[in-house]
Amino acid sequence: MPSQAIKPTSLGMSGMRNNDTWTDGLPICHLSGVGMSANQMYREDGTPCSEHEFEDRSIHFCLDRDNSTYLYGVFDGHDGAKAAYFASQRMPAELSFEQLTDKTTEEDVKEVFREAFISVENAFLESIDPKIAERTQLLDKIPDGMSQFEAAQKYPETFSRLQALEQEIRGGTTAVVALIHGGTLYVGNVGDSRALLCKKDRSGVLKVKQLTSDHTTSSHDEVERLASIGLPASKIQDAKLGNLELTRCIGNYFMKGGYKEFDILSSATAEPVIAEPHITSIPIDESCRKLLGSEQVNKEIAQMVVEQFMEQLTLTSIAQTVVDKVVRLHHDNYLTKQRNVTFRDDISLIIRNFNYPLRGALSPCALPGSSPRPPPRRRSRQRQQELSSSSGSDDITLCEESDTLSGLPEPRLLLGPRVAKIDLCDGVLNSVEEMSLIHHTDTNTTSTESSDLANPSLTQFSLDEDGRILPYVSFDEYYQAIDEAKAAGLINESQLHMYK
Repeated sequence: MPSQAIKPTSLGMSGMRNNDTWTDGLPICHLSGVGMSANQMYREDGTPCSEHEFEDRSIHFCLDRDNSTYLYGVFDGHDGAKAAYFASQRMPAELSFEQLTDKTTEEDVKEVFREAFISVENAFLESIDPKIAERTQLLDKIPDGMSQFEAAQKYPETFSRLQALEQEIRGGTTAVVALIHGGTLYVGNVGDSRALLCKKDRSGVLKVKQLTSDHTTSSHDEVERLASIGLPASKIQDAKLGNLELTRCIGNYFMKGGYKEFDILSSATAEPVIAEPHITSIPIDESCRKLLGSEQVNKEIAQMVVEQFMEQLTLTSIAQTVVDKVVRLHHDNYLTKQRNVTFRDDISLIIRNFNYPLRGALSPCALPGSSPRPPPRRRSRQRQQELSSSSGSDDITLCEESDTLSGLPEPRLLLGPRVAKIDLCDGVLNSVEEMSLIHHTDTNTTSTESSDLANPSLTQFSLDEDGRILPYVSFDEYYQAIDEAKAAGLINESQLHMYK
């Protein structure tokens, strides 16, 4: 953690753009990757056009390497990026300056985590207090009962300033924050941004568990909470509070201190929209594979992530490829008129890898001094079918292609000057003589190490009469494994080009 206990207020916590550098001093977590895409309005001529500025912010920091303390977050701003920016700067400060020191129990850490959310909320509202006070003074200059049209005509300067102030006061953000501390994963959220944990069960089946709770008027628990403070469930269910369905967020003053100005909320006996986070914790063990944090992450996106782990070299590439795919699919819906969509909002996705192998990266097994990766297990056809079937539990079961297709070879194995044999049934590289790889990616990070290219001499291979190298590796078992996977329903026709 930072060695000097610098006060957050001296570190650019105001949320203004000219003070956006203090978190640059925090080490980035290289076990994570981020993907993002700005919002887009769809036009007939295909011209890119954004409706508003990019309002998402995200963080992925290593707070304390010695104690393995990491912090990740996605903040989905609305009505401007100010609240999301403020939260992304302030949240690390609330957890970086010895707040977690000597906190050994889960309950103690959860309380620090909860207080961090509340502190960010209070600090943001305090930062806009002068604007709220100015707005109150300006409202006193306009007679009660006067319409907005009349006010704009009779008090143009006052009305114009009021509109500017209301836009600055209106901003808010969701927050989904993951904290790893003491071997335990803590996840807190307000709003509808989600975090998912991919984890293997006792049978080795990869499942996805949602660690967050959606705080919207579509949530039964949230509707009950609002009913307890005097808001009828029939009136609140699926309703919009202002222009959103959020029942919890950071900021958004009008839904909090100014909620009496809205008819749908005026009967509440307490502030209906709150910043109290939903917090859950789970021990990190060998069954944990990866953590996904995003806006509305769902089963389809989780499945995309699993597929990209087979193909990409880095976590950032995985996250960005998944985001880009979602962008294309959404735009296809517009072009084909399958759904009535004319706009796509900002998208952000963070992936934190625990011990899930990047199958698209080179295996470190052939490097001198490294320990070989154990060979993937060859699953029976019945076991493969169980993997992709529904579990009948609350968790989502994914088709883990990196295991179910373990009969396929490790992709992108690059051989050096000596001949090697590839056991295609198990996907393991076994060296007949000493060999070297010309490229290696550490699968525990996203950094890439390269060695000098060693050009093999063609004189060691047999040539045909045209000078071409004769075939020296049989791919019969490779294609047999593909045919078996296809017969088992693990590969469809549209995926065959990936393996042939």
